[in-house]
Amino acid sequence: MKFIIFLVLPLLFLSSSVSSDTYIGKWEITGGSVIEIYKDGDYFFGKINKRAKRPLSNLNGLDNKNPQKELQGRVLLGMNILENLSYKDGVLSGGTIYNADSGKSYIVKVWINSDDTDICYIRAYKSLLFKTFEARRVN
Repeated sequence: MKFIIFLVLPLLFLSSSVSSDTYIGKWEITGGSVIEIYKDGDYFFGKINKRAKRPLSNLNGLDNKNPQKELQGRVLLGMNILENLSYKDGVLSGGTIYNADSGKSYIVKVWINSDDTDICYIRAYKSLLFKTFEARRVN
């Protein structure tokens, strides 16, 4: 019995290594863009902190692809692209991610690698399809 307790006890500490506060900070996505994740009330948000060195579109730094004409002139830096995420069981989900390259929003899930809390994954869903991005914590 004592042997089983010694095996299970470390697993409890491993699963709790990713708290909601672990998500807060700046994360660099492959390509050079940096998203700053922050908490406001019970929800998490992410804003563009730095753009990629070679962006795919919106070269003038504005939200040109937005389907709402009145928003096409807003500046991308500082704009929220992750919205209304909730923390549950070590994962942020239930919100959306905005893709400024296409002007579309998608359901999103964000989770942190429990083995290395300086790596997180951002998965955008479109129906049954999804795309996952890896991000590294910026110190």
